[in-house]
Amino acid sequence: MCTLMAMANVTMAQDMDLKSLKLALAQRAVVVAENGPSVEYELDGVQIYLITDESANRMRLMAGIMEESKVEAEQLKKMMEANFDRALDAKYALSNGVLWSVYAHPLRELQKEQLIDALYQVKNLVNNYGTTYHSADFIFGADN
Repeated sequence: MCTLMAMANVTMAQDMDLKSLKLALAQRAVVVAENGPSVEYELDGVQIYLITDESANRMRLMAGIMEESKVEAEQLKKMMEANFDRALDAKYALSNGVLWSVYAHPLRELQKEQLIDALYQVKNLVNNYGTTYHSADFIFGADN
């Protein structure tokens, strides 16, 4: 019975596609612009980008925080520590001269609840940069 339930959960979780992603995100955030597999959203003043590649089965939510050149060594150290326990599923990352808050996941296996949680984690990392560096109230490994 447990094996059957596990198989049912896997089957249900493998239905996510770009259309489903956009619909779920539009229920929480304002659509600013769309360009094929890329969509820009605004959530509580934070610009968040959805980028998908259905053929590669990948999706990414990301929000720019600041120019990489403005990141100080102590801040970089705190972000790397936060990526271990406070950033949870979203992470701080550097790419193309920008400090980002990023969440990446296989597309088809993504569940709606994970997506919504990821949206808020990405936003929270932007808002908490320079202070707590938390993506949520939960800290992995801490006694809460």
